[in-house]
Amino acid sequence: MSINWFTWLARPKRGNGGGAPTEKNLASDALDLRYPSSSQNDRDRASAVFSGAVVIYRALPAMLELVECIRDITRQALKVTDPCLAESLLESPDFRHRASSARQAVRENDDVASLYRAVLREAGVDVSAAFFDHFKLRLQPSNDVSRTRYMRDLPVHRDTWGSNVHAQINWWAPIWPVANDRTIGMFPALWDVPVLNTSAGWSYPEFIRQLKADKNTAYPMLPYCIDSLSPSDAVPVVIEPGDIMAFSGAHLHCSIPNQSGILRISTETRTVSLHDLINSRSAKNVDCNAPASQFDWFHHIETGESLAHHLQATEHKVPNVAGSDS
Repeated sequence: MSINWFTWLARPKRGNGGGAPTEKNLASDALDLRYPSSSQNDRDRASAVFSGAVVIYRALPAMLELVECIRDITRQALKVTDPCLAESLLESPDFRHRASSARQAVRENDDVASLYRAVLREAGVDVSAAFFDHFKLRLQPSNDVSRTRYMRDLPVHRDTWGSNVHAQINWWAPIWPVANDRTIGMFPALWDVPVLNTSAGWSYPEFIRQLKADKNTAYPMLPYCIDSLSPSDAVPVVIEPGDIMAFSGAHLHCSIPNQSGILRISTETRTVSLHDLINSRSAKNVDCNAPASQFDWFHHIETGESLAHHLQATEHKVPNVAGSDS
């Protein structure tokens, strides 16, 4: 699909090549963490995250409810009292099967969807202009035999290498407590520094085609960094259940490798605001070479309309729906 009006979203990368900073530089760049005392409008959030900040909303009432809702679903699916210990309580095949059921149950649960919308509203998101991918339960096992394609340590990556939508905002929250050795890790020193990656050759349609042909295909689930970076270089982010963090999809991040013996359980989603699209608010593209933008990954959070369809239907005649607070 060609959407010329929005070509700014796939801005050319800043120069060729990669080359990560030295270890000293990686360690010296502090992560810009911001803790708003009240909800933010879409404009202020975009200004923060698209400049590299990580915004943390603490103890949102709806997020606390969502935590309890997902905990109940996870306990029921895993059939254990303490899901964080499920790996040690269950045989590996049984764990993988039950964990997959938990992930599907969260994704399809109406209460989860309703509470997620409430969380975003409490954070100040105008949900009438918000498109999302889906509401996901993320399980990060600590044992190799428990891992699957969708339950594992994620490599160093920017989400925008896959989506090529630079107005994307990621939302991440723990369901049970996390620690420095089992959480998400960020690379603040590389926010605006190109790194070598596989975005140019990665294809989502090809991934789906190969996955349908062989569920054990070696085709990567997402583009990843091929520069000399290690998750040990990342800055771990530890927040509490009931908190939720927002950061740009262009932020380089990874899973901190989990070797703790405790299952990491978190939830996440990704959003794109129509206000940000209309007002050309996005992160800089420093190293994404993806051949296409995956607007069809995102759907309106209330109506379910595809973002790709919406952009196509309103091309060259998008109404100025951005209010003074957007």
